[in-house]
Formats: sequence, C-alpha cells, structure tokens
Amino acid sequence: MEPDHLEQRPKQRELRFLIEAGATVEVGKNGQTIHATTVNMSAGGVLLHFEEPVQLEVGDQVTCEFRVEHEADKPLPYWGVGNVLRVQDCRVAVMLRFGGFSPLQSETRAATPHESL
Repeated sequence: MEPDHLEQRPKQRELRFLIEAGATVEVGKNGQTIHATTVNMSAGGVLLHFEEPVQLEVGDQVTCEFRVEHEADKPLPYWGVGNVLRVQDCRVAVMLRFGGFSPLQSETRAATPHESL
C-alpha cells in the first residue's frame, strides 16, 4: 500500500523524445499566435515551454507548427492540430489529433497545414 502523500501519475501511453524545436502556436478561440519551444514530443502530443505563462485552458484547440532541424539549414516542417491537456506555469501539454509534414512557405518560413490535407 502506498502512502497517501505520494501522487500517482497516469502511465504515459507513448514514448517521449527530448526534441528542442521552435514552435508557433495559433489559439483557435481567438486567433492569437504565441511562440514556444518544445520540451518533448511523442507520436500523439507535445510538451511546450513558453517564455511567460500563457492564457490557455484545458480543452482549447491549438494549431502548432514546428521547425525541427534535421540537416544544417534544412528544417523539417511539421504541424499538428490538437487540444490543451494541461497548463502548468509556462508549460503546456497538447494532445495532437492530426498533423503532417508540409513544405515551408518562402515568406513566413512556417509550415502550412492546409497544403497537406
């Protein structure tokens, strides 16, 4: 029997990979765009770190665009749409529902989710 003061955490369903990448997060409810850095990523989600606490709530829909470096000067563009699972100070966990890879736009250098659908 475990002591009451120990918090039981649910088991993670997927492997987490420590990947530090730039992220642009668009908030569905107000269209606000916020910049973040990934802490870790998995097949179904991402943990983001923001410079300051953000006004996101559990359940908010977000579109995340990532710039993962796979070769020098050649970022691998990846995007995902999901919902906020947890907000803790400057960190936000997002469960991604779908996403994909797409080419970078030359003007914004950001991934374009609509091209891959």
